Amino acid sequence: MKSERFRPLIRIIIGFIAIFILLLLERIGILYQTNGENLAILDKDKVVNVKKCENEKKCLLVMDSDSPASVNAYEQYSQILVDMRVETDVWDIAEKNFEADTFNQDKENYKTLVFCINDYDSFGENILAITSWVKEGGGALIGIAPAKSGTFNMIQSKLGIAESGDDYCMVENFWSSEDFMLGADYSYRVEDPYESALSVQLTESTKVYAKEGESGVPLVWSTDYGDGRFVFCNFSYMSKAYRGIYSSAYSLLEKVFVYPVINASTFYIDDFPSPVPMGNGEYIQRDYGMGTADFYSSVWWPDMLSLGNKHNIRYTGLIIETYDDNTEGELEPNKSTADYYYYGNMLLNQGGELGFHGYNHQPLCGPDYVYEDDLGYNVWESSDEMYKAIKELTTFSKGIFPSATMSVYVPPSDVLSLEGRALLGSSFPQIRTIASIYFEGPDAYAQEYTVSEDGVVETPRIVSSCNIDDYMKFAAFSELNFHFVTSHFMHPDDLLDEDRGAELGWETLKGGLDEYMTWIDEAAPSIRHVTGSGMAGAVQRFVNLVPDYVIRDNDVQISCSGLIDSAYCLVRCTDGEITEAYGGNLTKLNDTLYLLEIDSEKVTLTRRK
Repeated sequence: MKSERFRPLIRIIIGFIAIFILLLLERIGILYQTNGENLAILDKDKVVNVKKCENEKKCLLVMDSDSPASVNAYEQYSQILVDMRVETDVWDIAEKNFEADTFNQDKENYKTLVFCINDYDSFGENILAITSWVKEGGGALIGIAPAKSGTFNMIQSKLGIAESGDDYCMVENFWSSEDFMLGADYSYRVEDPYESALSVQLTESTKVYAKEGESGVPLVWSTDYGDGRFVFCNFSYMSKAYRGIYSSAYSLLEKVFVYPVINASTFYIDDFPSPVPMGNGEYIQRDYGMGTADFYSSVWWPDMLSLGNKHNIRYTGLIIETYDDNTEGELEPNKSTADYYYYGNMLLNQGGELGFHGYNHQPLCGPDYVYEDDLGYNVWESSDEMYKAIKELTTFSKGIFPSATMSVYVPPSDVLSLEGRALLGSSFPQIRTIASIYFEGPDAYAQEYTVSEDGVVETPRIVSSCNIDDYMKFAAFSELNFHFVTSHFMHPDDLLDEDRGAELGWETLKGGLDEYMTWIDEAAPSIRHVTGSGMAGAVQRFVNLVPDYVIRDNDVQISCSGLIDSAYCLVRCTDGEITEAYGGNLTKLNDTLYLLEIDSEKVTLTRRK
C-alpha cells in the first residue's frame, strides 16, 4: 500500500522534528525547574525581632561627642554591637565626666567595656576603677589607637605594653593569624594608608592576633589581667569596610563569645537579561574579532555558567526591559523578547533566580529629587509614572517567565529615593527584598543587613565587577568575618567600560572573578551559596534570632528566642575548644572560631580546656 511506502519517511520526519524541538528547548532552557533547596523568604509576620536584645549583662561604650574621631568610632562600634546582639549603654565623657564612684555603683551591670576614644587624660586616676573591674573579671576593648598621654602611660603595662613610643606607624597592610580571622592566608592592603598605629613593644604574655603585613607592628592583641582581659585594637581606619576587624577583636573579650550571623553568599548580574548592545565593543573586537551579541552568547555567558558550576554558584539576574530614557507619558513595552527567553531560562535552569532592575535604567526618583552626581539620569514626572514603570516591568517579566517567582529588586546604579523606596514597599507586595549597596556614596541607597518596618528585607551588595581592587578585597574579608556573608554584583557590559576594566580583556577579568570565587571557597567552605531571595531569607532569620548564653566550666548553655526553623551563630572560644553541640550542628572554621547551626531553642556546647 502507498501509506506503507511512506511510513519510514514519516518516521524520519517525526524524528527530525523531535530532535529539533529538544535542541530548541535545550537552547532556550524553557524546561527550567525552580531549585527547591534555596532558602525561602518568610512571611512578614514571622519576623518579630529586629536585632532585639535584652541580655542581663551589658556593654558600656565610652565615647566623646566633642571628638570627631571618637564619634566616627562610636558610629561603627554601635552598629557592630547591635548586629552582635550586645546590649549597650553609652557614656559620653563630653556630657558627663567619668567618675569612679558612679562606675563602681553600676559595674555589676556590665560584662564588657569598649573605649571609643583616643584621649585618656580626661579620666585621670578614675581610669583605675576600670582596670580594677577588669582584674575582677571584666573585659575591656581599646577600640582605636590611643594618643600618648600621662593617663595612658599609667595603665599601658596592664594592657600588655612593655614600651610605647610617641610616634605612629604606617599601616599599609593587615595580616591576621590563622586562629583569628577567616581568609587569613592573605595580606590585605589598606586604601589611603597613613601613620595610624601606636608604636609599641609588647610583653611576652600578650597574644598577638593581627599585625601590619610588612613592618610587623601589632594591630590586634589580648592580654589577661587578673580574672579579666584587655583586648587592644591598634587599628584606626573607621568605616564599614573594616567592621570585621573590630567585631573580631570584640569577640576576644570573653573565654567564649556567641553571636548571630547570616551565613550566605550571593552573586548578582545586573542588567541581565536586557536588550543586548548592538555593534562591536572595542576590546571584544580586539580579542575575539566578533560583535558584542555574538560574544555574549558564545563566550561570556558559557564562561559565566562554567564558573557558576565550578564554584556552586547560582546567579540572580536583574531584568531591564528597555534602555529608553523616557520618564513620562506612555511607556512602550519591549516586543523583542528572544534574548530574554534564551538567557533568562538558561539562568533559571542552572538553579538561579530572576529579579527586577527597572523598566529602563532610570532610578526611582521623583520630580523634586536632585542628583548629587551627574550620571546623566532623569527624574520621573510623578510618583504615578514611577508606579507605571514598575508595573510594566513586572507585567513584562511575568509574561516571559510565568512560572518564576521574582521577589528581588535592585535599584539602577544603586540609586533609590525615599519616595521610590516607599512606593516599592506599599504598592508592590511581590517585591520582598531590595539589594542595593553596603557603602555610602553620592545618591547611593546605602543599607544595613536588616528588615525594614514595612517588612522589606534589606540585603546590601559589597563587592562589584571582575576587576576587584584592594578596597573591595578588604571589604569582602571584613564582612566575611563580621556577618559571615559575601555579596557580589557585575554587569555584562563590564566588558565595554574602561572604568570597570574592559581594556584588560575578558580573559583577565574572568581570571579575577575566578580568583575571587576561589577565595570564598577556601576562606569559607561552609558558607551557603544562595540566590537573592535566599539571602533575604537568611537575613530574616538572622535579625530574628536573639541568643543568650552562660559560660560554665565544661560547657556553654545557649538559650535562643526568635528561632523560626534554623539559624546560625559564630562561636569564638579562646579558652580550650568546643567539642560537641547538642541542639545544633558545629563546624570548626579555625582554631578558635566555629560555625554553629542552631535548630533548637536550647543548645549546649561541650567545652574542653
